[in-house]
Amino acid sequence: MNEKLLVISNQTKDENLFKQILGSKGFDVVTKPVFEGIEDMLLNNNFGAILADYDQVGELACSWINLLQENGSKSCVILYGENKKAEKISEILQAGAYGFISRSNISKRLHETILGGMENRKAFVEILGMFNTLKNVNESIEREKEDLRKKNQELSFINRLTTEVAYDLNWSLILPRVLNAGFLDVMNPALLGMLYRIGSKWNIAFHLSEKEINKKIIDRLKKDMINKFFSISGERVSIKDTDFHLYSSSIKISSAGAIPFSKQIIMPLSLAGATLGMLAILPENNEKLNDEKMELLTTISNILSMSLKNAQEYHKLKEMAVKDGLTGILNRKGFQNFIQKEFHRAKRYHRPLSLIMIDVDNFKKINDSLGHQAGDYVLLELAGCLKRSVRQADIVFRYGGDEFVILLPDTDMEQAKLLLKRVLSDVEKHAFEWESNPMNVKISCGISTTGELENHEDEKDLISKADTRLYSAKRSQDLKYCMA
Repeated sequence: MNEKLLVISNQTKDENLFKQILGSKGFDVVTKPVFEGIEDMLLNNNFGAILADYDQVGELACSWINLLQENGSKSCVILYGENKKAEKISEILQAGAYGFISRSNISKRLHETILGGMENRKAFVEILGMFNTLKNVNESIEREKEDLRKKNQELSFINRLTTEVAYDLNWSLILPRVLNAGFLDVMNPALLGMLYRIGSKWNIAFHLSEKEINKKIIDRLKKDMINKFFSISGERVSIKDTDFHLYSSSIKISSAGAIPFSKQIIMPLSLAGATLGMLAILPENNEKLNDEKMELLTTISNILSMSLKNAQEYHKLKEMAVKDGLTGILNRKGFQNFIQKEFHRAKRYHRPLSLIMIDVDNFKKINDSLGHQAGDYVLLELAGCLKRSVRQADIVFRYGGDEFVILLPDTDMEQAKLLLKRVLSDVEKHAFEWESNPMNVKISCGISTTGELENHEDEKDLISKADTRLYSAKRSQDLKYCMA
């Protein structure tokens, strides 16, 4: 039976084009105009994919996506239309659409995008199936209490893992996040390894239960991971260009014996036919995993695959953002792009988001007395100092003039205060010199966090609170920063 596709468009030429492209590839194409009551049709028909002309349906597409998600639909949504800016495409994908195809690329990309979208949706359905299976076991099998306890433990782990990695767009600490979610409680492996790429940088991360390991074994672990990844993806990775991370509570580098490799279980981190990375598991005592454990590993790899894809797309967006010509950091436009997305993400996942606004004290005096080149020097040095002081997931922006902003994802007020104290200390220690003469450069700061906002307040209120507190600190001769 052919897969059914729904095309929502008022243009007859779209129907002819899609049938011409897809009719010979085993798809039944149904075309409908935009009409009242189309929501019922979306829910009551088992469409493999729904394609909508975004130029015609506009924001209706977002409400349809929400409707399909709320009703557990297996259909994926793909939008097409005239070329859109990168920011708009990112907004469409954030809303839940699988992809956006410009009209000029429909003939080239339509078929592969539909296949990728249906595979992507299948991964979501597998995860939902895992939740439903565990729920049914919890309700119906009273006599198998030990098995039920393990199932509940796995369900709890999946919930925590989803929460941990769904918000992680950085992936610098992805393996500790997996461990924090309780991975060792449900799998207890001798070795857990991950290989993945963010931007152009490849990373290998390991957790070992061994108490001792030598450098030769570490090198072999790296080489083995890279070779296995090549065998499943066909992509070569250079060890020299790879960052390595080793995690364990009490591991020592020594002349310990070898770790067996033959029993490793390899799980590709793949989405829409593309292999993005790899998960490697070596069960304790070379234990053979049963079908239920393998199913759990499949679910874990699906969750990590989607998280990795989001992190890679986020990195691309971050690189595309406009940068300040003087300092090389993101400018105000880049800040507006990021804070809207980060605020929405923090609200959606109930995670904190904090913001620090920074202003150079007496900057006009520096320009007037030493010249604008000296002022530019101060801004350039300060930007570098701020970037070195913050964490990898934090983002530094030049807000305008002598004002800077630091955006702190997944950070509450107490954590933001600790980071700000480090920033202030680093700036105070930094040697600002102009024409071999030391300069006395000081900054004032204001902090705000989403935890103090009312339900109706948004990212503009977050900025306003930090800005108000910044100027409260500037008016005070004693305060370096203000938080309330």
